[in-house]
Amino acid sequence: MFGLVRPLECELKVREQAVYRAYYCGVCRTIGAECGQLARTVLQYDCAFLALFLAACTADIPAYERRFCPVHPCRGKQASVTAHPAVAYAANANVILAYYKLLDDRRDEHSGRALAAFCLLRAALSRAAAREPALAASIRNDLERLSAVERSRPDCTDVPADAFGCLLRNTVLLYPGIAEKNRKPAGWLFYNLGRWIYLADAWADRERDAAAGRYNAFQAAGLGEDDAGFLLNMSLDEAVKALDLLELQAHGAILDNILRLGCAAHTRTLLKGAAHESV
Repeated sequence: MFGLVRPLECELKVREQAVYRAYYCGVCRTIGAECGQLARTVLQYDCAFLALFLAACTADIPAYERRFCPVHPCRGKQASVTAHPAVAYAANANVILAYYKLLDDRRDEHSGRALAAFCLLRAALSRAAAREPALAASIRNDLERLSAVERSRPDCTDVPADAFGCLLRNTVLLYPGIAEKNRKPAGWLFYNLGRWIYLADAWADRERDAAAGRYNAFQAAGLGEDDAGFLLNMSLDEAVKALDLLELQAHGAILDNILRLGCAAHTRTLLKGAAHESV
């Protein structure tokens, strides 16, 4: 359900691409420092976006430093953001979301791989939850609500998409650094982004869910490609409208690329199965 919110890098300027990768690197390094090196394996693009967004909503933009990455030794030293509250918050959110996603996979799919990863992440979850207890409780409660909704198997897409949208809205609004003037559009942006993520994931998994007998919102509602396109694009359009209402201190072009181009390209790929630019 995660990893979908990413830029269309071929449309980023060189400097913008370097900034985005610096945040991605910074979130990864912060996960390792705060939650253990093993937890870095669950790094997701979505939380790099979250870190960028939260930093852009504050007057205090992170500094950069050049760091060597053992995973990409051929690249040499690359820019990485230094310690910053927005990056730390996104890193902890990444670990908490990944843990409960693996828990959900374990319940639904009885996957041995998910069970092993779930067990290995327990210590990381404890460390992330200790740093962000309100966030951990909110994510756990919202995912339990989503699971309850899916167990009831509603014959619509709106109810489960709303549950996941509320999860992301609550996640961003629990960050204390967002100015009051930005809270309403930020909440609306992440609510609709959450709806888009849920719907995109459900559309991609509909055949696999049907074969396994699992609930799928599109299968339950009997909706096809045209309906899916309308719902996905409507959610994304609302997120973009909210972005336009925000008073950002930086990174506006990168955030705009991710929502208008990156997510739109993924939507087209889902609906048509056509390849798009690699990121």
